[in-house]
Amino acid sequence: MRKVRRKFADAAALSITSLLDILTILLVFLIKNISMESQKISAPQNMLLPTTITNQELIDNGLTVLVKVFPDKVLIGTDNINAGTLTQLVSDATSREIIFNYMKNEANQISLLNSRKGTNYQPCMLIQADKSIPCQYITQLVKIGAGATFANIYFSTLQDENWLRQSAQQAR
Repeated sequence: MRKVRRKFADAAALSITSLLDILTILLVFLIKNISMESQKISAPQNMLLPTTITNQELIDNGLTVLVKVFPDKVLIGTDNINAGTLTQLVSDATSREIIFNYMKNEANQISLLNSRKGTNYQPCMLIQADKSIPCQYITQLVKIGAGATFANIYFSTLQDENWLRQSAQQAR
């Protein structure tokens, strides 16, 4: 003879009201107790994350040497001293030497200013360039700045894409 198991009665429908209550309580608890401090990025030891500062703040403190890179010329310093063209920057060692000497002199003056004031600021180099300038020219300027003991090299970005055309019109 064959044994047949009897069929269990269907379970009554479960009410999810209590489950929703528990999930709501858990959600409120988690939202209340989450710490936003733990969400911050923690940098590894000896790593400094980049900061943002305006160009004018860098220039006004007197510790920054400005380098403006145009498609047809390179201007250095706040006095806009012409340092030649981009091709001269890459191909002419004399042009690079002039820029290096200027940068080294400025870095030394900044160091003297720091020693007089008793501060410990590092000389900064600020490079302003249009996005159309090839990277090899910017790299050459970074090499010159690093060789001239600039500890901080900043790159300036402009929000206005027509700045070059507007500066040319203002110069006329």
